[in-house]
Amino acid sequence: MLQAVRNLDDLETMSIPVKYRDIMTFWKYYKGEAQAPMPTIFIGGNHEASNYLWELHYGGWAAPNIYFMGYAGAVRFGGHRIAGLSGTYVSQHYHWGHHEKLPYDERTVKSAYHVRQLHVHRLMQLQQPTSILLSHDWPNLITRYRNSSWLFNKKPYFKAEAERGDLGSPPNQELLQTLQPDYWFAAHLHVKFPAVVPHKQQQQQHQAQQAGQQHGQQQQQGKQVQQDGQQQQVHGSDVGQKVTRFLALDKCLPGRDFLQVVELPVEGPLELCYDPEWLAILRSTHDLMSTSKTAVPLPPNWGGRTGPKQYDIDFVDQLFKQRGTTAIPHNFAMTAPPYDPSQGRRRGNMPRTDLRNPQTEALLQMLGLRYNLDHAENSRTAGSSWTNRRGGVVVGAGTMYKAPTNLLSQQQKNPEEIDIDSDDDEGTAAAVSAAAPGAAEGTAPAAAVATGPAAAVAGDFEIPIDDEDEVQE
Repeated sequence: MLQAVRNLDDLETMSIPVKYRDIMTFWKYYKGEAQAPMPTIFIGGNHEASNYLWELHYGGWAAPNIYFMGYAGAVRFGGHRIAGLSGTYVSQHYHWGHHEKLPYDERTVKSAYHVRQLHVHRLMQLQQPTSILLSHDWPNLITRYRNSSWLFNKKPYFKAEAERGDLGSPPNQELLQTLQPDYWFAAHLHVKFPAVVPHKQQQQQHQAQQAGQQHGQQQQQGKQVQQDGQQQQVHGSDVGQKVTRFLALDKCLPGRDFLQVVELPVEGPLELCYDPEWLAILRSTHDLMSTSKTAVPLPPNWGGRTGPKQYDIDFVDQLFKQRGTTAIPHNFAMTAPPYDPSQGRRRGNMPRTDLRNPQTEALLQMLGLRYNLDHAENSRTAGSSWTNRRGGVVVGAGTMYKAPTNLLSQQQKNPEEIDIDSDDDEGTAAAVSAAAPGAAEGTAPAAAVATGPAAAVAGDFEIPIDDEDEVQE
């Protein structure tokens, strides 16, 4: 993982004791003095520069070649869907809106990174298969899917929580059972722990039936056969049990299990691409966003996975037909000055205003959506807060992409739009990369995703990934 701290002011927005704050090295990647050697994806944890991640709420380049997944998001790389959920779960704040605005106080600096139900709701709408899901928290009850005696010997205080069912995030458990990703990578608890989670077949059969119907084919769900005088159901789609291979990793410290390589086959372009279904979901749920403490009520039976509206699916399909590519543009733009080593280690100042990141503006403009991240009167356009003193010009213009005018003009008022104009613990984030640059010493690890045949080994404590691996029923 990495802590995307650009300067000393960003450090003031992190929920971390002053004595542990350190500028570290991310600012070099942000400034362009260093370059990530491969595309790097990360999510947020609980020790983050929340002011900067808010700018990239829907995802974007935090630095060249380093992509933030947003508060929730899904992208594609190498033909694989990678989904992510930032932050940590706190039940008291789960049903709130994103009311936290700059300058943060001692409460909002913590609640700013707490998971909201809206983001889980969005991820629940994904219908197509997910290869990898990243989260900071572990899914609740995950310790029941492996012999956990080793874990409890290493972390004795986990045992009581696990027995009560309090260890991990209940929303993450719901996502695990619903999305059933091939892999789930997490962090937060500063210990390596693998598990294999078996899933029921009903969802696979339902998805296969939907796919068959979409192609106009008749799907046979099973056949009745007589055996020993009893009826026995035989399902044609039962070809092995679907499992999720879970892996949490340790802190980035010497002698700790903080890195593991997982190789996946290449099934598409090796570039970071938008996930069309996810963009359709963002359109369908855009007016559920709240910047006050009161959240917008979610639709009835929100967990029913209705998916994005057909109206929005058609919009995104037409968008990419006209655009000609789903590749995410390399439109990184600095919105705050990078750290200047000549400043030394003095304290920074808590930022006073929200900034609009041009990447976020470009994404919303591409999707034909209004900007909805302003907190009352305290926001302003990115780039207006600082200038490149050497050149005397404003930095932060970025590369804007606008949806074709003819596409936007085809939109009609969506009858299902909702008008909302009225009114913990230690750890950091999981990431997907070879090695996440700029990570502070003692922070949580990166899980690596490369290409090639499936394999994963790290020392003598492996994540089982073969089909014949034993799973707990």
